[in-house]
Amino acid sequence: MDFSTLRKINVRRCVRSWGHTLSSWSVAEWGNATAGEVGEACNIAKKLLRLRQGLPGNNSDTTETSLKNELADEIADFVIYADLWSASEGIDLEEAIRRKFNKTSTKLGFDERL
Repeated sequence: MDFSTLRKINVRRCVRSWGHTLSSWSVAEWGNATAGEVGEACNIAKKLLRLRQGLPGNNSDTTETSLKNELADEIADFVIYADLWSASEGIDLEEAIRRKFNKTSTKLGFDERL
């Protein structure tokens, strides 16, 4: 999979399965949905930290593997929403990531470029 494949199928699913176009949500609504997924991922990260530090607060049957799987799902949700948010504003996410990554590398004197 690549970003262009994600975009094509993601937008199609948004319209066909969720029943709305990219423009039926405002830029703020797409941002809120994306932030919600980041929040869910951060909550899982908090649970992982508790588990690793032996702190109370998790279910007794919680494992590191189960939490990592949940974290992977939430990070994936974030990327999916970020793609739709970008699409709603006509932003090529792949190009934006490449440009920003390279800009940061240049600014900090790193050799790595995309």
